[in-house]
Amino acid sequence: MEIRRSRPDDATRISELEGEIFSDPWQKKDIFSYICSEDGMCFTALDGDLPIAYVLGRLIAPEGEIYRIAVDEKYRGRGIGYRLLSYALKSERGRGLETVFLEVRSKNAAAIALYSSYGFRKMGVRRGYYKNPDDDAIVMIYGKLGE
Repeated sequence: MEIRRSRPDDATRISELEGEIFSDPWQKKDIFSYICSEDGMCFTALDGDLPIAYVLGRLIAPEGEIYRIAVDEKYRGRGIGYRLLSYALKSERGRGLETVFLEVRSKNAAAIALYSSYGFRKMGVRRGYYKNPDDDAIVMIYGKLGE
């Protein structure tokens, strides 16, 4: 498995994964925009040439925010999400990243466990934040401000 910064030609496969994984998938044009953005914090994990996982976020140093992180269902349970998250955050330290925020559905136990195992801490709850299905958002923080 290879992990690297996302490229514009990854947008098609990431868009396909979005549709398979999320009830509110991002459009390909929006994914493409983040990948091409100077402040994009976007990384892709590949099995050969096939993108199997990704993280999409934004870095406005010293803070970053992760908007999406996902692993193809066929590849889950292998530590890919953890390795991808670790690679992304370590890579972005060179661009001034000190603190990262994210939101996660309160019922997404696997994602919460992943973030907690990496050192993210719960900062608060946004009641009724998600729709389809309805759910609260847990706001998590990692890094300097979370110490």
